[in-house]
Amino acid sequence: MVAQATLLDDLRAIVGGKQAYPPDESQAFAVDDMDPQIVVEPGSYEEVAAIMRHANGAGLAVIPLGGGTKRHIGNLPARYDIALSLSRLDEVVEHEPADLTVTCQAGIAVPELKRRLREHGQRVPFDVTAGQPSVGGSLAANSNGPSRFAYGALRDFTIGMRVVTADGHITRAGGKVVKNVAGYDLCKLYIGSLGTLGVIVEATFKVMPAARRERAIRFRLHAPEDGCGLAVELCRRGLAFSHVELSSAGGGHEVGWFLEIVLAGSQGAVDRSEKELLGLAPRFKAHLATSDAAKETLGAGESIDDQLLCRLSVLPSRLAALTRDVERTRSPRIIADPVSGVLSASWQAVDESNVVERARTIAAKYSATCFVERCSPELKRRIDVFGDPPPAFELMRRVKHQFDPKGILSPGRFVGRV
Repeated sequence: MVAQATLLDDLRAIVGGKQAYPPDESQAFAVDDMDPQIVVEPGSYEEVAAIMRHANGAGLAVIPLGGGTKRHIGNLPARYDIALSLSRLDEVVEHEPADLTVTCQAGIAVPELKRRLREHGQRVPFDVTAGQPSVGGSLAANSNGPSRFAYGALRDFTIGMRVVTADGHITRAGGKVVKNVAGYDLCKLYIGSLGTLGVIVEATFKVMPAARRERAIRFRLHAPEDGCGLAVELCRRGLAFSHVELSSAGGGHEVGWFLEIVLAGSQGAVDRSEKELLGLAPRFKAHLATSDAAKETLGAGESIDDQLLCRLSVLPSRLAALTRDVERTRSPRIIADPVSGVLSASWQAVDESNVVERARTIAAKYSATCFVERCSPELKRRIDVFGDPPPAFELMRRVKHQFDPKGILSPGRFVGRV
């Protein structure tokens, strides 16, 4: 173990005196209640590379952080020496509106990137529910949302990256043009890896024209089956929507269910879709929700502060039945995407072990996956939040060893604690 004072001097020699410091009592850089020895804030890709070379040589564990909104995701870190904050890397590097591409640094907040693109009538379809998530953190956590069906997942519109390797080399993956087919598409490997394979410092995205009109319509439902059925009909008819979200504020039998549909497109397309949607609603016992009733629903960003949060993924055709079974586990708050089959359930003040065991049993019944997105560090010491390692786990282990032989990048946080 390198002495804290020595490490602090070494890192200050790289980034300057004010950009490397011990953590304070705010736990702003804590990961599962673990504090690093030192927080360092590089201002360039070269400084990130120098930090990684130093950490690699000394065998120090590094966890990259952006906005800090995804720190709860993943297993307990095996070690944690350096918090590598990318908050100073927050610029739009290049934006070509005519080419429909944008390149930005990893530390820029997603809302800020969306604001800058909106000035040109364009957008990158990130889903932001709460806080100020960074672009790099969203990519590392593969943070997709309800617009995934309409616009694609992060892996679909990310076309290039700059990544600093564990041994401190600045590398490129992909490119800056949409038709890029040279070599392996390593972007898809880095997305969702929780910073265990490299430090994402820059990303290039395909952008798209922003919708001229958006209109949110909320329905109150008697049962999740009705919401799932209405969502299927929306897709079958090709209505102009950007996302569909089914939700319960907890205790579904007491407050009912809500379905929010955001229509997006040209004025004519939105008007036509709204007319057809309102005509379909009675068939699925869906009634327009009043503004007060709509406030009873809770988005994913609000439920994330609950004690326990699980995300289940299943075939969309099985989502309604899965939702019913999950609802019986002590009345969680539920947010589901009936189009993609992803369900988030959160609980407050429960026996985490029993609830997680029950949720995973339900998932197995429907051939679904169950990922524990938020729980206490105590539970993380007893379980792998990703569940049983997949059949390809040995391949994943070999990839990790190839990219990070000394195991210094976010050690222990990924599947199988690699």
